[in-house]
Formats: sequence, structure tokens, C-alpha cells
Amino acid sequence: MFSENELDLTVQVNAAEWAYNQRRTLYLEALLVRLLRDENNFEEWLSADDLVTLRLPGLPASAAGITRKATAGKWRRQRDRNLKGRRFRYHVASLPARAFDTLLSRLLDLPEVEGEVLAFPDIQPPPMPDQRPTALTAPPWVLPLMRLMKNDSDLAAAWRDLPHSLPPGVELPTVEEAAMVLVRFGLTDR
Repeated sequence: MFSENELDLTVQVNAAEWAYNQRRTLYLEALLVRLLRDENNFEEWLSADDLVTLRLPGLPASAAGITRKATAGKWRRQRDRNLKGRRFRYHVASLPARAFDTLLSRLLDLPEVEGEVLAFPDIQPPPMPDQRPTALTAPPWVLPLMRLMKNDSDLAAAWRDLPHSLPPGVELPTVEEAAMVLVRFGLTDR
């Protein structure tokens, strides 16, 4: 039931649009912090010349290079009304990740983003799970025995050939151990 002040909506958004909106939100939050500090006013849409001036990592050093990269990357753009010709302004959320992150760090007065992280922190490996077989785990000799039984269809013949078919390091069980396991897993009724 809905109350009179409640309305449930479901909206489908493709992944690219969602990512763009997430990045735009991050930018606007950083911009808001910067504006609250009463610092320089940054814009959400930047021309290629503006981007050259910012010298962001991962961007070409010329306006023409930025325009080519923006066209190839299908960056969001709008026509620059202040300039004649085919000049565009590009949305900051369309920038490549390193350039976008650096721009955010500048807005927030964070230290410059260095190069890519090549080393990972020293993380301890997770503890190994208990290697003891569980009640539903078959011993390693069962599969070779089943393969032999498939070919011979005789348990006695398969049992005789089993020592030659075991993987290295796997010990042959006693007849009693083998019988208990085969009965427990329903592989034989004898």
C-alpha cells in the first residue's frame, strides 16, 4: 500500500550513464567544497584550451590533441557560445580517470596524484581452509577406482589394477577401508 506522500519509482539507467552521473556527483561535491572555501570558481564544462592550461595527466598537451581524444572517447560536450567555429566545451566527468582524479584533488587541495600504483601493500594471505576431508569428500583413490570399474565393470579386477593407477603420493587403502567408503557413497552394495 502507498501512503498519500509516498511514490515508488523504478528507473533503468545504462551503465555508462550511471558512471557519468556518479562522476558528475563527485565533481559537484568537490566543487561545492571549493566554493564554500570561497576560492576560485571552477566550471563544470571546460574548453580544450582550458584543459591544456590545467596540464592534467593523461591528456595531450595541445588543444587539437585534446579535441581528437575527446572525439575518439565520445566525451560529453556542448557548443561554446562565446567562440566562433566548431568549438566545444567538455564535461569534466568525461575526462579520463587520471585527469579527473587530478582535477578533483586540485579542487580539494589534496596532494597531486602521482603515477600509477605499481606495488601493492603487504597483505597477509588468508588462512588456509582446513584440509581434512569432510564426510562428503571422497578419498583420492576413489576416482581412479571408478575409472577402472567403468572399463572392467568388475570390482575385483579394478581393485587388482588400482595400485598402478593411483596418482603419486596416494596410498592404497586397506580392503576394509575401501569397502566402508564404497558403501558410504553408494558405489557398491557389497
